[in-house]
Amino acid sequence: MTRVFDCTQPGPRSTGVSAAVSTAGRGRLVLLPTESVYALLADAFSGSGVAAVRTLRGRPPSAPLPVAVSSVAMLRGIAERLPAPAQRLVDAFWPGELTLLCHPQPSLAWTVASPATGLTVRMPLHPLALEVIGGVGPSVLLGTGTSSPGEPPAAVDVVLAAGDLPGPMRVSSVVDVRGPQPVLVRAGAVPLARLRAVVPGMLDDTEEGESA
Repeated sequence: MTRVFDCTQPGPRSTGVSAAVSTAGRGRLVLLPTESVYALLADAFSGSGVAAVRTLRGRPPSAPLPVAVSSVAMLRGIAERLPAPAQRLVDAFWPGELTLLCHPQPSLAWTVASPATGLTVRMPLHPLALEVIGGVGPSVLLGTGTSSPGEPPAAVDVVLAAGDLPGPMRVSSVVDVRGPQPVLVRAGAVPLARLRAVVPGMLDDTEEGESA
Protein backbone atom coordinates (compact mmCIF):
# COMPACT_ATOMS: atom_id res chain seq x y z
CA MET A 1 0.00 0.00 0.00
CA THR A 2 1.33 3.41 -0.98
CA ARG A 3 1.90 5.83 1.89
CA VAL A 4 1.40 9.52 1.09
CA PHE A 5 2.92 12.21 3.29
CA ASP A 6 1.78 15.85 3.10
CA CYS A 7 5.18 17.51 3.19
CA THR A 8 3.72 21.00 3.31
CA GLN A 9 3.30 20.32 7.07
CA PRO A 10 6.37 19.99 9.37
CA GLY A 11 5.28 16.81 11.19
CA PRO A 12 4.32 14.71 8.15
CA ARG A 13 7.33 16.10 6.28
CA SER A 14 9.83 14.80 8.84
CA THR A 15 8.07 11.44 9.08
CA GLY A 16 7.84 11.22 5.29
CA VAL A 17 11.53 11.89 4.73
CA SER A 18 12.45 9.16 7.22
CA ALA A 19 10.02 6.76 5.55
CA ALA A 20 11.41 7.61 2.11
CA VAL A 21 15.01 6.98 3.17
CA SER A 22 14.21 3.62 4.77
CA THR A 23 11.99 2.59 1.85
CA ALA A 24 14.67 3.33 -0.75
CA GLY A 25 17.17 1.48 1.42
CA ARG A 26 14.98 -1.63 1.17
CA GLY A 27 15.05 -1.52 -2.63
CA ARG A 28 11.63 0.09 -3.04
CA LEU A 29 10.53 3.24 -4.89
CA VAL A 30 9.74 6.75 -3.72
CA LEU A 31 7.93 9.54 -5.57
CA LEU A 32 9.09 13.04 -4.67
CA PRO A 33 9.27 16.58 -6.09
CA THR A 34 12.16 18.04 -8.05
CA GLU A 35 12.31 21.50 -9.66
CA SER A 36 9.29 21.23 -11.92
CA VAL A 37 8.16 17.57 -11.91
CA TYR A 38 7.68 14.66 -9.55
CA ALA A 39 10.30 11.96 -9.96
CA LEU A 40 10.84 8.31 -9.13
CA LEU A 41 13.74 7.72 -6.76
CA ALA A 42 15.62 4.49 -6.04
CA ASP A 43 18.89 3.68 -4.36
CA ALA A 44 21.38 3.56 -7.24
CA PHE A 45 23.08 0.52 -5.67
CA SER A 46 19.87 -1.46 -5.15
CA GLY A 47 19.33 -4.04 -7.86
CA SER A 48 15.62 -4.36 -7.10
CA GLY A 49 15.06 -0.60 -6.90
CA VAL A 50 16.88 0.10 -10.15
CA ALA A 51 15.02 -2.76 -11.88
CA ALA A 52 11.68 -1.35 -10.68
CA VAL A 53 12.51 2.08 -12.13
CA ARG A 54 13.53 0.50 -15.43
CA THR A 55 10.28 -1.44 -15.59
CA LEU A 56 8.06 1.54 -14.83
CA ARG A 57 9.83 3.82 -17.29
CA GLY A 58 10.39 1.20 -20.00
CA ARG A 59 14.19 1.34 -19.88
CA PRO A 60 16.12 -1.75 -21.04
CA PRO A 61 18.41 -3.49 -18.52
CA SER A 62 21.57 -2.19 -20.17
CA ALA A 63 20.51 1.45 -20.50
CA PRO A 64 22.31 3.97 -18.26
CA LEU A 65 20.16 5.87 -15.77
CA PRO A 66 20.56 9.39 -14.35
CA VAL A 67 21.95 9.63 -10.85
CA ALA A 68 21.31 12.39 -8.32
CA VAL A 69 23.58 13.47 -5.47
CA SER A 70 23.10 15.84 -2.56
CA SER A 71 26.66 17.10 -2.19
CA VAL A 72 29.90 17.57 -4.10
CA ALA A 73 31.52 15.01 -1.80
CA MET A 74 28.94 12.47 -2.96
CA LEU A 75 29.71 13.38 -6.58
CA ARG A 76 33.42 12.80 -6.03
CA GLY A 77 32.65 9.39 -4.60
CA ILE A 78 31.06 8.19 -7.84
CA ALA A 79 32.82 10.24 -10.55
CA GLU A 80 36.40 9.76 -11.64
CA ARG A 81 38.78 12.50 -12.82
CA LEU A 82 36.48 15.47 -12.29
CA PRO A 83 38.28 18.28 -14.18
CA ALA A 84 38.51 21.89 -13.05
CA PRO A 85 35.88 23.15 -15.56
CA ALA A 86 33.40 20.63 -14.16
CA GLN A 87 34.05 21.92 -10.65
CA ARG A 88 33.40 25.48 -11.82
CA LEU A 89 30.08 24.41 -13.35
CA VAL A 90 29.10 22.64 -10.14
CA ASP A 91 29.99 25.71 -8.07
CA ALA A 92 27.92 27.95 -10.34
CA PHE A 93 24.83 25.86 -11.08
CA TRP A 94 24.35 23.20 -8.41
CA PRO A 95 21.88 22.51 -7.01
CA GLY A 96 19.94 23.17 -10.18
CA GLU A 97 19.04 22.12 -13.68
CA LEU A 98 22.46 21.13 -14.95
CA THR A 99 23.49 17.53 -15.56
CA LEU A 100 27.12 16.47 -15.99
CA LEU A 101 28.23 13.52 -18.08
CA CYS A 102 31.29 12.18 -16.25
CA HIS A 103 33.63 9.23 -16.05
CA PRO A 104 32.20 6.89 -13.37
CA GLN A 105 34.41 5.32 -10.75
CA PRO A 106 35.22 1.95 -12.38
CA SER A 107 35.19 0.07 -9.09
CA LEU A 108 31.51 0.71 -8.32
CA ALA A 109 29.23 -2.33 -8.38
CA TRP A 110 26.10 -0.96 -10.04
CA THR A 111 24.26 -1.07 -13.36
CA VAL A 112 23.31 2.58 -13.85
CA ALA A 113 26.59 3.68 -15.46
CA SER A 114 29.70 2.21 -17.03
CA PRO A 115 32.97 3.49 -18.49
CA ALA A 116 31.46 3.03 -21.96
CA THR A 117 28.23 4.96 -21.35
CA GLY A 118 29.48 7.46 -18.80
CA LEU A 119 27.72 8.69 -15.68
CA THR A 120 25.00 11.34 -15.87
CA VAL A 121 24.68 13.08 -12.54
CA ARG A 122 23.07 16.19 -11.09
CA MET A 123 21.97 17.80 -7.83
CA PRO A 124 18.24 18.62 -7.90
CA LEU A 125 17.00 21.99 -6.68
CA HIS A 126 14.38 20.90 -4.18
CA PRO A 127 14.96 20.60 -0.42
CA LEU A 128 12.90 17.41 -0.09
CA ALA A 129 14.85 15.65 -2.83
CA LEU A 130 18.17 16.76 -1.36
CA GLU A 131 17.22 15.61 2.12
CA VAL A 132 16.16 12.16 0.94
CA ILE A 133 19.22 11.71 -1.29
CA GLY A 134 21.40 12.82 1.61
CA GLY A 135 20.00 9.92 3.62
CA VAL A 136 19.96 7.33 0.84
CA GLY A 137 23.18 8.14 -1.01
CA PRO A 138 23.56 8.33 -4.81
CA SER A 139 20.08 7.75 -6.21
CA VAL A 140 18.48 7.05 -9.55
CA LEU A 141 16.10 9.96 -10.18
CA LEU A 142 13.76 9.84 -13.18
CA GLY A 143 11.08 12.46 -13.76
CA THR A 144 7.52 11.35 -14.38
CA GLY A 145 6.61 14.34 -16.53
CA THR A 146 3.87 15.50 -14.16
CA SER A 147 3.90 18.48 -11.80
CA SER A 148 1.36 16.85 -9.47
CA PRO A 149 1.78 13.76 -7.23
CA GLY A 150 -1.43 12.45 -8.82
CA GLU A 151 -2.01 8.69 -8.76
CA PRO A 152 1.40 7.06 -8.29
CA PRO A 153 2.16 3.66 -9.81
CA ALA A 154 1.42 0.69 -7.56
CA ALA A 155 5.15 -0.05 -7.29
CA VAL A 156 5.73 3.21 -5.43
CA ASP A 157 5.75 2.69 -1.65
CA VAL A 158 6.14 6.29 -0.45
CA VAL A 159 4.96 9.60 -1.92
CA LEU A 160 6.28 12.89 -0.60
CA ALA A 161 3.57 15.31 -1.67
CA ALA A 162 4.51 18.98 -1.88
CA GLY A 163 1.48 20.16 -3.82
CA ASP A 164 1.45 21.15 -7.47
CA LEU A 165 4.86 22.28 -8.71
CA PRO A 166 5.37 25.42 -10.79
CA GLY A 167 5.27 24.58 -14.51
CA PRO A 168 6.08 24.21 -17.24
CA MET A 169 8.26 21.10 -17.11
CA ARG A 170 11.90 21.90 -17.84
CA VAL A 171 14.74 19.61 -18.88
CA SER A 172 18.21 20.06 -17.49
CA SER A 173 21.10 21.12 -19.67
CA VAL A 174 23.61 18.29 -20.13
CA VAL A 175 27.33 19.00 -20.37
CA ASP A 176 29.87 16.30 -21.20
CA VAL A 177 32.97 16.90 -19.07
CA ARG A 178 34.85 13.74 -20.01
CA GLY A 179 37.06 15.33 -22.65
CA PRO A 180 39.62 18.14 -22.72
CA GLN A 181 36.88 20.72 -23.29
CA PRO A 182 33.32 20.61 -21.87
CA VAL A 183 30.62 20.10 -24.51
CA LEU A 184 26.93 21.00 -24.26
CA VAL A 185 25.20 17.87 -25.54
CA ARG A 186 21.60 18.75 -24.63
CA ALA A 187 20.14 22.24 -24.47
CA GLY A 188 17.99 22.85 -21.43
CA ALA A 189 17.15 25.14 -18.56
CA VAL A 190 20.65 26.62 -18.25
CA PRO A 191 21.37 28.44 -21.53
CA LEU A 192 24.69 28.15 -23.34
CA ALA A 193 25.53 31.81 -22.72
CA ARG A 194 25.40 31.29 -18.94
CA LEU A 195 27.48 28.12 -19.20
CA ARG A 196 30.10 29.90 -21.32
CA ALA A 197 30.22 32.72 -18.78
CA VAL A 198 31.60 30.14 -16.35
CA VAL A 199 33.57 27.99 -18.83
CA PRO A 200 34.58 30.16 -21.82
CA GLY A 201 34.88 28.29 -25.08
CA MET A 202 32.47 25.53 -24.15
CA LEU A 203 31.58 23.58 -27.29
CA ASP A 204 27.99 23.16 -28.46
CA ASP A 205 27.01 19.78 -29.86
CA THR A 206 23.24 20.29 -29.74
CA GLU A 207 21.16 20.31 -32.93
CA GLU A 208 20.64 24.03 -32.51
CA GLY A 209 24.35 24.61 -32.19
CA GLU A 210 25.17 22.46 -35.21
CA SER A 211 22.77 24.40 -37.41
CA ALA A 212 23.97 27.82 -36.24
